[in-house]
Amino acid sequence: MRALAEFIMRGRVQAALVAFFGNLLPLVSPAAVSLVTLSKGLSEGALLTLWALLPLLIAFFVSDINALVTLSSIVGVIGVMVASEVLRVSTSWARTLVFVVVFSGVAALVLNFLFAEQAKEFELVVADLFREIQQQQENAFIPERNFLLGVIGYVIALTSVICLVLGRWWQAMLYNPGGFKSEFHQLRLGAGSAAILVAGVVACNVASQEFSSWVGLLGIPLLLGGLALVHYTVAFYQLGGHWLVIFYVVLFTVSPLSLVLIGLGFLDSIMNIRSRLVRRSQ
Repeated sequence: MRALAEFIMRGRVQAALVAFFGNLLPLVSPAAVSLVTLSKGLSEGALLTLWALLPLLIAFFVSDINALVTLSSIVGVIGVMVASEVLRVSTSWARTLVFVVVFSGVAALVLNFLFAEQAKEFELVVADLFREIQQQQENAFIPERNFLLGVIGYVIALTSVICLVLGRWWQAMLYNPGGFKSEFHQLRLGAGSAAILVAGVVACNVASQEFSSWVGLLGIPLLLGGLALVHYTVAFYQLGGHWLVIFYVVLFTVSPLSLVLIGLGFLDSIMNIRSRLVRRSQ
């Protein structure tokens, strides 16, 4: 990974090659955009974004894939670039994550408004797929437009966050060893932002199942805050990396744990649990 990051930062030609051909592999192209934007600013990041978007634009005009899927990928790359600039200027992960959620949600709604016909086609395809999978079930859930928009927003936000994390990690690896670790350990949302996100999560859970997909989107910043607190606690008590491995295995196998992390991220934003841990250790 370090070799790839060094190659990207060697010059515009090398970065453009990775951005263009990186679309053949998941996350590589937008992560390259993130690294360049974080390290060299918005102008260089925007130039590289054009190379990253070129294969997607070609696919949009010549591929048989539903246009909404390709457009979501295009919006995702743009979102990574802008979010990287927000992080570079503000140096605040909390503000950046909130921006990513707002951008992704608005982007999903705008795509639905501008490309209603393609959205309808995508909705019909997904509905048919769900009917086929749930043939034997009496109360089968057939997703409609609101559910699919939440999924689109969630996918845009999740890929943006992953690429942003990867870009920041590459940057720290090259120019500030250990910087990403300490930065991530201190990730904590403001109380106001956390309260609004939790209210949204609760509202979507209380509402019909059609809005359940929006829970994942709204919960991303709080989930990251909970993960950051777990990483900080493991490092603070010097528990060893194997505990993190166990934690992630449980996280990916026990779905309710993600809701626990969202709650933990909210509590940390209100109580500042890290400072309490430091005081108790003194």
